[in-house]
Amino acid sequence: MTTLVVCCGLGGVGKTTTAAALGVAYARAGKRVVVMTIDPARRLADALGTEAIGNLPVRVTLPDVSGTLDALMLDRDATWAEVIRRHAPSAELADRLIANPWSRAVSSRLSGAHELMATEKLHALATDGRWDVVVVDTPPSFHALDFLHAPDRVRRLLDRRLLGALFEPASKGLVGIATRGLASLVRRVAGEAVMDDLSEFFGMVSALSTGLRERGAAVATLLHSRECHYILVASAAAPREEEVSEFLAALREDGRSFSGSVLTRATAPLRVPVNAMLAELPTRPKGVDAAGWAHALSALVEAAATHERRAARDAATATRMARMSGAPVWPVPEVDTEAGAITALGLIAASLPTL
Repeated sequence: MTTLVVCCGLGGVGKTTTAAALGVAYARAGKRVVVMTIDPARRLADALGTEAIGNLPVRVTLPDVSGTLDALMLDRDATWAEVIRRHAPSAELADRLIANPWSRAVSSRLSGAHELMATEKLHALATDGRWDVVVVDTPPSFHALDFLHAPDRVRRLLDRRLLGALFEPASKGLVGIATRGLASLVRRVAGEAVMDDLSEFFGMVSALSTGLRERGAAVATLLHSRECHYILVASAAAPREEEVSEFLAALREDGRSFSGSVLTRATAPLRVPVNAMLAELPTRPKGVDAAGWAHALSALVEAAATHERRAARDAATATRMARMSGAPVWPVPEVDTEAGAITALGLIAASLPTL
């Protein structure tokens, strides 16, 4: 069974970097892993130090690993075309539906469509058989559960049974009378061509609605399964614990299990405590001004003390978050990226779990 890891959190907390580093961690553990970002920005490509990635998985070169790492960035239009071709009863109908202007509007402008395409792509990756682990970098919003709920809203909208009265002149009763009037208004405002395209679109979508509902049920089962792990990514500098608590409550209310938090940019304790450092301060070298040497030592000690205070603060934050969530917290130190993206991801991966 494929393991799913869904990374949630606000923008700017290092979520995409964490997702990429998790991919490296799993690859080091010998797993075949794919990382998918739903964010239309090229942050994942930047984090991996690769050229722009697209809707199809591309292999990321990693040194000295027994597993593999692939990455992709969701393309809504391409994924919507995949969905249509998967559920359409014929290639001809699929071609007509893809060419319909209202069909193109679904993938580009309909609220929630991006999330629908993301869950469709997630399901395709998880059931493909080529990967042991799928890591998902969700959109940069604290309301990450919208990513999980939006597809249901879109699927209901695309179910022609809910809108059938609007496009069936023979419909009877008060609903039929009301919707015939609305259809007439749309014709007058938008024109016959627009109405014909819209009517044709919902007529063709009706052939997909059963498949969409079945796929929706399968995705829901997958995202509620024990193999699906939800990880919250937060910054040690600004953890926003009140919002973290709200997120955890929403996750539990939705019946999803929480696996833990990643606390990014955390300050690690000094290898040598400040007290030990004070006891081992070097003597002033010959030729060095006494006042200047004293100032340098004072600055060194103050820097070490400041570091220790930050480390204690971040450790306390991790303890509170663990107590609040009842799940592990993995502090991840900020790393120097000058050595290269993959090297930096490797250093981060050393602090991350493989669930």
